[in-house]
Amino acid sequence: MIRAHMPQLPIALMRIAKYAVANPELIVHQSAAQVASSSKSGQASVIRFCRTVGFNGFQDFKLALAGELATRPIRSAEPDASRKLSDQLGDNLIAAIQENRSLLNFGDVEILAMRLLKAKRVDVYGAGFSGILASLLAARLLRLNVHAFAISDPTFGAEVAHGLDGDCVAIAISETGLTRDTVTALRRAHSAGAFTAAITSRPESPLVGAADLMLLAASIESPLTGGALTPAFTQLFVIEVLVSAATIARNDH
Repeated sequence: MIRAHMPQLPIALMRIAKYAVANPELIVHQSAAQVASSSKSGQASVIRFCRTVGFNGFQDFKLALAGELATRPIRSAEPDASRKLSDQLGDNLIAAIQENRSLLNFGDVEILAMRLLKAKRVDVYGAGFSGILASLLAARLLRLNVHAFAISDPTFGAEVAHGLDGDCVAIAISETGLTRDTVTALRRAHSAGAFTAAITSRPESPLVGAADLMLLAASIESPLTGGALTPAFTQLFVIEVLVSAATIARNDH
């Protein structure tokens, strides 16, 4: 959740966020004043940061952080230099999937799954690499006899959105939630009366503003560059959870 909020944070809160991601084991034993000092921020900023990322206060944040640390596999602080890159990548993927399990609201997953099963038409938007994932989601839904269409050109999607109504669903996939054409397509679908959903890593993005429901995909760090790795892995996880929920719901009915 911290990583999901980081792109929108002001500078002072960004320093705290980076410190929290880099030093979770330290924070669970520190006071708000110590975290403020270590991150070169004010104590009030620490409290504000905790509330911004979804907690009531610093103690609530520490308890959640301690609970997450308890579920993580124990790792060496200094990895062996001979460790294969594929092993590091595998660990990062496992950690990202574990994070995604806590980020996903499974109540929302079930709501969207039922909407999909009842929809007379489902449009799935995605540009670039997200377009590939849109095609995959549409194909998986077609196997459930859901009339789903992948639209990799969101400009075209916006043009045909007038054919949607309250019995339809539109889903947009975008890691940043900032792709203009994808946002425009989802807004048009929402204006037409369709139930709209966003699969993204940014909970405060314009795409989410056009969605009735959001499914968060965790970000992944590359062991080679230390930067962001393709979000396809966690977005694919979200897609598979959604399709699995729809499959279970269909079989139950």
